[in-house]
Amino acid sequence: MAPMSGGLGPYLQKGEWQFSGSLNRYATDELFKGYDYVSTPTPVIEGGDTLDLQANYGLTPRLNLTLDIPIVLWSHWSTVIAGTRYDATAHGLSDTVFGGRFWLLDPEKHTKENLALGLALRLPTGNSNYLVPYPDSKGQNITFRPVHPAIQVGSGATGLRLSVQGFRAFRHLSFSGTGLYVFSLKEQNNTLAFGAALNPAGPQTVAANVRYLSTPDSYLFNGSVAAPIPYLKGMAATLSGKIAGVPTWNTITSTIGYRQPGYIVTMDPGLAWNTSFASYFVSMPLRMHQYVGLDFTGSQKTADFSKVQLQFGVQFHLGGKPKTSAPTGDATGKPTK
Repeated sequence: MAPMSGGLGPYLQKGEWQFSGSLNRYATDELFKGYDYVSTPTPVIEGGDTLDLQANYGLTPRLNLTLDIPIVLWSHWSTVIAGTRYDATAHGLSDTVFGGRFWLLDPEKHTKENLALGLALRLPTGNSNYLVPYPDSKGQNITFRPVHPAIQVGSGATGLRLSVQGFRAFRHLSFSGTGLYVFSLKEQNNTLAFGAALNPAGPQTVAANVRYLSTPDSYLFNGSVAAPIPYLKGMAATLSGKIAGVPTWNTITSTIGYRQPGYIVTMDPGLAWNTSFASYFVSMPLRMHQYVGLDFTGSQKTADFSKVQLQFGVQFHLGGKPKTSAPTGDATGKPTK
């Protein structure tokens, strides 16, 4: 969701709906190990388009229901096996998130600043074992195998998401921030890790503790600033800083299975256009820093990170009583690729 900048704002009245949708495109062929770029003559090529649909409903001005429906429109992963490049694609509904948020301060009295707490469940509605025809690591025996975990559509695990968001608006400048952490309620799913699935001797020869995909915790922290553009009615320039990642260890469950712990830091310049009916935004997250660490066994992992992304979105309100525009505040944040 775009940072609000004098547009529709974060507040909902009783019976009011807020709908939003954002389209994200990413691509990469850059592999990292630790903090460092790994050069290879046959890089992995990865990319895709995702659509995030959100609906919020005002039970009261302070208490809202939230629904997040992410959809993988198309994702692509390509690598070279035994001298031949093989491609895999996946698509479908990802894991849906349903919950609520509560504004700690009275929205009627605090139109320029507030802080909200959120609690939600991530439901395993996405396919966590997407299969495509693929060879083993020797380039032989093509059969249906799980796609690489980077493009698996779902996690296969229920998660508990805690979040906090806040904003502070001034006359010509506004600040907002979001922090969220997803606690996985399951150790691992039933999907074979990519190395196990491609092992010519069979997955049973891979150590049991890394044979299947882990279902890790995840986190995101985001801070944004927005300022109106002079002489362009309803237009604002935005700048966000974001860190999103996966820790080495789960908090609630034990840690087992294959995972790629690490994080990515992005800087997201953008534009927002606010009208009486809807708010529109475009942004370009730029990778500033990245890290891939050791897993719980002490094994150094590698991962691909996109250098640049493109995001487009729209948000509008329906229902409720007529109201004046609320001030700024970024309502949610999404981990980037």
